[in-house]
Formats: sequence, structure tokens, C-alpha cells
Amino acid sequence: MSGFSYAVFACANLEEVRANIDRLDHEIVKLLAERGKYVVQAARFKQTKADVHAPARVEQVVANVRKYAIEYGASAEVVEQGYRVLIAGFTQQELAAHGS
Repeated sequence: MSGFSYAVFACANLEEVRANIDRLDHEIVKLLAERGKYVVQAARFKQTKADVHAPARVEQVVANVRKYAIEYGASAEVVEQGYRVLIAGFTQQELAAHGS
């Protein structure tokens, strides 16, 4: 671990756990929306459908998020699985923006 730390508060009950999960989900979705807007912009710079799929870039992103997961103490496998699903969805969004 890199020495990064963040506070995870001990919850007194299930309702507090759920409230914190809901709070985090709100932030995660906000960040995903921002990411999606950049994905749509990326379509402007790509010439072909193959450029949109960009398998080498997918693997680069996956390697990056696995590294971040380890750094933050998350399961690299869970993060990778989630990102592969996200990337597939964002690729469809980008293909639509690209007109492919």
C-alpha cells in the first residue's frame, strides 16, 4: 500500500451502513457521468469503429484501475470486473456518438 489512508467510520447499525453506501453511490454516479462526457468527446478524435473499440487502451485502463484498487485496499478482481462492464457500456455510448 502507498500510505494513502481515508477514514471509514464504524457504523452503529445497518441503517448507517446503508446511508454511507448511498452517499458513496451518489458520488460514484456523478463521477461516471463526468467520465461518460469525456467518452463522448473521444469519439470526435477517432476515425474508425476499430479506433473506438481500442482493445490496447482497454487493457491499459484495466491495468491502471487494478493498480488503484491495490493502492486503496480494494479487490483488484472486483474492480476489474466492474470496469470491464463499464467500458463495454461506455464503448456502446461512444459508438453511438461516433455514428458507427
